[in-house]
Amino acid sequence: MTSIDDRISRHIREYDGQGWHRTGTTVDLESAHWLPGLVEEVGVEPVLESFTLDRVVPGESYIEVSGRRIEGLPLFDGGFTGAEGVHGQMGRHDAKIMLVEGSPILAAEALDDARRSGNYRALVFVTNSIGSAPGLAPRNAPDFTEPFGPPVLQVNGVEHESLVQQADAGASVRVVVQAERRPGEAVNVAAEIQGQDRDLPPLVVMTPRSGWWEIAAERGGGIACWLEVMRVIQIQRPTRDVRFVATSGHELGHLGLKAYLNNNPNLATDALVWMHLGASIGASVDATPSLYTSDEGLERRAVHYLKSEVSRMPVVRPRDGVPGGESREIHQRGGSYVSLAGGHATFHQQADRWPDTVDIESVASYAKSMTDLAREFSC
Repeated sequence: MTSIDDRISRHIREYDGQGWHRTGTTVDLESAHWLPGLVEEVGVEPVLESFTLDRVVPGESYIEVSGRRIEGLPLFDGGFTGAEGVHGQMGRHDAKIMLVEGSPILAAEALDDARRSGNYRALVFVTNSIGSAPGLAPRNAPDFTEPFGPPVLQVNGVEHESLVQQADAGASVRVVVQAERRPGEAVNVAAEIQGQDRDLPPLVVMTPRSGWWEIAAERGGGIACWLEVMRVIQIQRPTRDVRFVATSGHELGHLGLKAYLNNNPNLATDALVWMHLGASIGASVDATPSLYTSDEGLERRAVHYLKSEVSRMPVVRPRDGVPGGESREIHQRGGSYVSLAGGHATFHQQADRWPDTVDIESVASYAKSMTDLAREFSC
């Protein structure tokens, strides 16, 4: 019998090796057919639930400035340009092509303000990870189905100093942000372990399985914990039904979870609890884990099990705020939830790779604590 560390290592290594997990891509679809094999190994029957979307397929996207071409990526819920792009003067304040930069939180707020202002022909957004490492850290697209604003070119944080100098000098630039939308398909992986009393409200355990790049730490830990919870619940024979779903569409406004909720319209509030195994569980470098819960009792129970296993407790977030990730959808619908989510040094970056960004012992400690919590909920 394999150990929990061996299983977690295998699952995250295989997930990382598949490639870029962006929703609806070939890798995403291949990964959706890999995960059911692991579900079957646990002894549970998986179900593939597809949903449609208009995929964004990026084309050439870059800024030309002072004889240099700096490659970037379109913002997936913004506007796009043609091949000629947008020409003009770049600045940080009143120019028609605005450079948006700063700390991750402040830059994101400034970007949203600029997109809604109607004052700019294009925006150049210097991305930064929530952690300490510079890199191209694409922003998620919460307004994917209702895009708005001017074209936005996302560029690597290593270009920050150079672009600030050019913007302060009022350099003449050309910004090209090409992409097109094409009909596509993505897949959620679902499963159910039936309880002894099927009239009881079910427990739902969810984890996202898509995002930017290979995302070993961002998504690998959640997937590994999801499988470990399933393994133990299957052996236990729970009192109530326990449903599992691993969703695509995370980076595109949680499209996968929304599709799952559309197929199960009362589940958000009918479920006893939703357990959300979110971003960066067990990340090894500059991890910033947080715990979100919908009520005091759930917080107390989650903290109890986490304290017994993890070496560094997540920050317990105030319940008057809105949680991040897929648990936001449950919060907005009035459901009950326990959510783990956070960031790390290479969050949303191509450098988030196995094995450098993953702490297997930490992932295992979270898996054990969440398994114990799920066992209590399922009784």
